[in-house]
Amino acid sequence: MSATSPEKQEHASTDSANQLRLKRILVPTDFSDSAEHALKYAVRLGKPFKANIFVLHVFHLQEYLALLSDRDQTDAGAASEVLEAAKNRAGNKLEELVRRSEDKEVALLPILLVGVPFEEIVRYAAERDVDLIVMPTHGRTGVAHLLLGSTSERVISHSVCPVLVVRTRPAEKIHPTS
Repeated sequence: MSATSPEKQEHASTDSANQLRLKRILVPTDFSDSAEHALKYAVRLGKPFKANIFVLHVFHLQEYLALLSDRDQTDAGAASEVLEAAKNRAGNKLEELVRRSEDKEVALLPILLVGVPFEEIVRYAAERDVDLIVMPTHGRTGVAHLLLGSTSERVISHSVCPVLVVRTRPAEKIHPTS
């Protein structure tokens, strides 16, 4: 009986000839400019492979609770209405993002889930045997970074597939010459 060592095991992103294979790319989005930049990067990366790109937004219940707290009185019916309206808005934003990013050489598939973002990203990637996750980093530093950590860091720590974190730099300021 022979056991396969971890060094001998291959991930789905490589084929038997050890060539890169990117057929399924996951791009989580929070609809920020940096997330859109990561999506554009993933589209360019996926073109040679005619990849399926899953554009995933995780509707976090904290968003919903924030909307509820803005209301003076909330009953179960109102809470349900607010939740459905918020999910519909997120779904519409996701569809619009996919429409704006369409490309003939890759298939962009919008996915809307409810839950904790990093958990849903990691779970979805594992269930769909994703070859690569491409996501932005917002460059969070200081106390917020120490206390909360970032979604990107959590995905990197828990993902079974490679994660490419795309850094977006602020636009360079152009100073006119006198």
